[in-house]
Amino acid sequence: MKYVIDSKTYENHINDEVHLYGLLHQLAFLAGKVKDERDMENLLDTAKRYGEIAEEKFAAWCIPGRYLVFGDRADLAELKAAELTPLTDVLKAHDRERAEKERAAEAGDPAYIISASDFRMLVGDLHDLFVRALATERHLTEAETEKDLRRIQKRVSGYERWAKRLCRSWQLPKDGSEAWGRDTLEDCLRKKMLKPYEESDGFGGDCCCDLCGDYSCYDDYDL
Repeated sequence: MKYVIDSKTYENHINDEVHLYGLLHQLAFLAGKVKDERDMENLLDTAKRYGEIAEEKFAAWCIPGRYLVFGDRADLAELKAAELTPLTDVLKAHDRERAEKERAAEAGDPAYIISASDFRMLVGDLHDLFVRALATERHLTEAETEKDLRRIQKRVSGYERWAKRLCRSWQLPKDGSEAWGRDTLEDCLRKKMLKPYEESDGFGGDCCCDLCGDYSCYDDYDL
């Protein structure tokens, strides 16, 4: 059975291997330079410290001690489950996502692509809108005197200018000459920030992604 490993887990293993190689290489270098008793003491101290580092890394790997004695691969089952994902599971999840995209396209609900910068800007605008609305509602609820209401009125007096800037950013009618609703907002945001997803935006070729280059999306997977 083939497996997929998370890139971070893979890189951590590579870093550990490089680190251990560096320790071993350094020990070999120091051993070759031993000339007297003092050099030997330094070598022993270094070897002891490097041994402690190796033990710490081994503990972090969660490799069963039983495996060191008997070498039975069955003892690695828990470690394998924690670090690896069966390729068939990845492909099945991929098939489900692809089927959902096709279903959405057939239902008239096409997929879109949004750039990271536009997404961050949209999230920021929505956050500001949410905070202003929530703060205004809370202040109105807590207002008890006419003075409180005047204070709220003064606070929100600048909201109109902010709303016009937001409308300009979203390319919405901002001068009040044209009424608009949810459909207009959706249409403006779609034109400004979204790009229709096309097959060419994927991995190209005759397959829908790089996985399909070697494994058909329509295979039946048997574990």
